[in-house]
Amino acid sequence: MTRDLCAICGERVGDRRCPGLDRSLCSTCCGAHRGRSVRCPPDCAYGRVAEERLRERRARELERAWVLWYRELASSGEEGIWPHVELLAEALAALVRDGGGTDAEVEGALRHLDRALSPVVLVPTPPPPLGRALAEEGLLPLVQEGKLDGEGLRKAVQAFVAWLAAYQAPDEPLKFVRGLLGLFPPLPPEPAGLIVRPPGTA
Repeated sequence: MTRDLCAICGERVGDRRCPGLDRSLCSTCCGAHRGRSVRCPPDCAYGRVAEERLRERRARELERAWVLWYRELASSGEEGIWPHVELLAEALAALVRDGGGTDAEVEGALRHLDRALSPVVLVPTPPPPLGRALAEEGLLPLVQEGKLDGEGLRKAVQAFVAWLAAYQAPDEPLKFVRGLLGLFPPLPPEPAGLIVRPPGTA
């Protein structure tokens, strides 16, 4: 029985079925063209596994970068903003997990939150969707209710923007987002339809 050659290189055996092309690809071409010249559907198992591995790698890089950032803050006596940084990171992770977003969109959302927290009334501009979700629908009500320190949050936002601008990579628009999702993965879904009863009950 002959095996199909890879639909892209035509040299190696196509050992996996590409759901995007509906053709057989070799693992080399699958990795090289995934998400670039081949549009991969969300249910592609190869793409999903590769994305999970990349997120794990970016999460390790992000953890190391944050350790260095925290040391810089501590050396300048600004480590008090760190709890706000962690709060922002968790809020951003939840938002990009649900709605997606790039590193540039995350930076734009933080800049919008900074303007919204400013005591100076600025000419209103339409907020970016991620910015509206982070500010008006997320953290601003907590500041207004006195549950969050607005001044401390704003300092953290400004520090986060400066750090993120330096951390981003022009050739990888999801470098920070992937790391964030690797650090804050979604919770596993609760099993549906399971009823747990104590022993001895009907």
